[in-house]
Amino acid sequence: MTCKCNHENAGDAEKPGMDRRTALKVSLAAVGAAALAPRLPAEAIVRPRMPASRLPGRATVVVFERGGWDALQLFAPTGDANYALKRPTTAIGAPGSGAAVTGLAMNSLFSMHPSMPGLHSLWTQPASRLAVVHALGYTPYHRSHFESQDLFETGQFGVVNADGWINRHLQATTGISTAPVRALALMNSLPRSMDGVFPCFAFSSLESLQFQATQPDLRAYLETIVDYTPTVGLSAARAGSYAGMKSTFDLIDMFSGINPATYVPQNGAVYPNTAMGSSFEQTAMILRGNLGVEFIQIDQGGWDHHADLFANIPTYAGALNGALSAFVQDMGADMADVAVLCMSEFGREVSENGSNGTDHGVGGAMMIAGGSVLGGQVHGAWPGLATSALAEGRFLAPANDFRQVILELLMDHMGGTVPSTVFPSMTYAPLGVF
Repeated sequence: MTCKCNHENAGDAEKPGMDRRTALKVSLAAVGAAALAPRLPAEAIVRPRMPASRLPGRATVVVFERGGWDALQLFAPTGDANYALKRPTTAIGAPGSGAAVTGLAMNSLFSMHPSMPGLHSLWTQPASRLAVVHALGYTPYHRSHFESQDLFETGQFGVVNADGWINRHLQATTGISTAPVRALALMNSLPRSMDGVFPCFAFSSLESLQFQATQPDLRAYLETIVDYTPTVGLSAARAGSYAGMKSTFDLIDMFSGINPATYVPQNGAVYPNTAMGSSFEQTAMILRGNLGVEFIQIDQGGWDHHADLFANIPTYAGALNGALSAFVQDMGADMADVAVLCMSEFGREVSENGSNGTDHGVGGAMMIAGGSVLGGQVHGAWPGLATSALAEGRFLAPANDFRQVILELLMDHMGGTVPSTVFPSMTYAPLGVF
C-alpha cells in the first residue's frame, strides 16, 4: 500500500506491489511532499432526469483505459459508409451484415463490440443508465500517451504541475464532507487526476492494508515513533513526513472493517478472476463500507493496439465487460448513487494500418454507467468520417470536449462543484448526459 501524493503516469503495465515494510518506508520519505457539428438523431426514449443531491453515498468510479482505446471498434459507426471504406479488413460490421465480426446494435449509426454483451444488455434495458459520448477529446489535441493522459487527468493545458481535476473539485467542495478519505486509487501510485494539495490516497489492494500476524510489534513501534516524536523545530518536509506516516495508520484503521476474504457479492453477481474483476470487486467493498469515499480510480492498461485489432480488442473489451457488468449487478439499486466513468487519453486513427491495427488518433469516447445517466444514447455531436470532416484528413475530429462531461458529472451526479475552479477559463455547456 502506498499513501502518497506524488504520481506517475501509468503505462500498459502496473509496477510490482510493495510489501508492507517497504510501503511504510516510502510513506515516511514521500508523503510529506504534498498531502460545430449536427447532433445525433434522438432514437432512444428520453429518460426523465433523476435529481442530484449532496447526500452521503454519492460516488464516482473513474476507469482510465490507458494506451488509447479504439473507440471506432468499441462503439463502431457501422451506419457511416466511410467506416468500412477506411477499415476494409478490421471494421466491425452492422448486425446481420455478414461481416467477419458484427457488432451489437446501439442505434442505426452505432454498434457495440460483440465482446461486450453484458454492457450491451445494460444499454438496451428499460430506463437504461449506460451512455456513450463519441468524437470526444480536446483542442489543441496531442497524440503522445504521456501528454494526452496528463491533459485528460488535469484538464489544464500548458500549466506545469497542475493539480488533477478530482483534486481541484475536492478543494472546491471542502465544506460538503467530513470523511477522512474522499478520494483514493486502487493502484501503486497516485494518479494524476488526484494529484494536488487536497489529501488523496493510493494503495494497491485492500489486502495491503491488513497487518499480518507477525507485524503488530512493528506497527506499535512505528506508531510510537510517529506519535511521540516532537515536530517543533523540524523542517516542513520532515514534519510533513511524520504527519504522512500518521495518516497511513489512520487510513489502515479506517478500512480495517472491510475484510476482502469474507465479502459476498450481492444479487448473484460473480466477478471474473481477472485484475479488472478484482479492482471492481474491491471498489464495491469500499462503497458498501459507507466510509464517505467519493472518488475511486482504477486503471486498465494495454489498449495501444497498433496491430491485430481482431485478436487484441476482445481480450481487453471482454475484461472490462465482465468486471463492470458484475459490479453493476452487485451494486443493484445502489447504482443510483454511483457513476462509473470510463475514459482514455485518445482514440485511434480512422484508417487501419498495414498490420491490421490502428495508430494513435484524436477523437475517442467516454462510456458512463449508473447514477443519473440518461442511457441508451450516444450523446454529443458526430462529425462523421468523410475525409473532409476529419482532423488533418486522418483523425476523428474531437467535436465534444471531455471536460464538459466531467463537469456535468460533478454538477449533476455529485451534487455540484465550482466549474471555474475545476476547469478554469472554460464555459460550462453540458451535453445532456445526466
